[in-house]
Amino acid sequence: MTLTADQNDVRSQRPMDVPAFDSWTDPEGGTVAFFYRLTDGYLLRFPDRVDFEIDAETLAVRSFPASEDMVDVAEALLHNAIAPLVGNHSGRLHLHGSAVVIGGRGYAFLGLSRRGKTTLAAAFARAGYPFLTEDVVKLERRVGESGLAEYIVHPARPVLRLYVDSASHVLQSELDWGEDDGKTEIAADHALPHADSPVPLGGIILLGPGENDDMSFARIAAPDALPAILQQAFILDVEDKPRLRGHFQRLGDLAMDTDCYALDFPRVFEALPFVIDLVVGAIGNGGTRDGNG
Repeated sequence: MTLTADQNDVRSQRPMDVPAFDSWTDPEGGTVAFFYRLTDGYLLRFPDRVDFEIDAETLAVRSFPASEDMVDVAEALLHNAIAPLVGNHSGRLHLHGSAVVIGGRGYAFLGLSRRGKTTLAAAFARAGYPFLTEDVVKLERRVGESGLAEYIVHPARPVLRLYVDSASHVLQSELDWGEDDGKTEIAADHALPHADSPVPLGGIILLGPGENDDMSFARIAAPDALPAILQQAFILDVEDKPRLRGHFQRLGDLAMDTDCYALDFPRVFEALPFVIDLVVGAIGNGGTRDGNG
């Protein structure tokens, strides 16, 4: 599904006269977005950035950046937040994560915000493993003639959105973007290859917090993987019980049908080459390795 906004008019964010029924928070506890009900749909507000209105019946989206400076931000949020919300609401399957191609198959990195998903995608691409996507993993479930389910990973836009320190490390050059501490988009090129065709899903890699000096990569069972996968789902309406049941069933099937792994490593740039060796080597050897030997 390719989502476009029917409207992209700059509009100041007016106070809402109804309480938000849901919200997204960042790792520090700040609110990233508020979810409101409208008479005929939903309003998703990213404070001081952009409002998105979504029609409940058609799921058409209207975008209202809070200022001219937020027009590009609105476009990025449309791809990385609104499209997966609408997609999952429609019965599709999108997860918060990045994905790269290893040995002709796609491997998705899932984890909470700021656990290094995009940096991993960039580091793997720099090492010769093309990235498919950097923030949203779009999956399609297919059942083959054998009756076994297989998932296809679809590529996203050929860009990586990186913080300046990550971009400087991956690109191996000092970059100066002034005082901007947000992310910037870096287009794929020969040094950061992008895979532009769908590939079969090889596995889901769940990222740990990186709070110690050890690295580990191990296969985990579906019941252990499912709670972490659920945290990376995009849900438009947490009070829509029928849709929630269907979505959770799709995620449960995904966990049962897919090889799942747990990856943890210290969040320092110097560890990235070792992480790549660990993951690639483990996948080739059946999926479990200790990074300390």
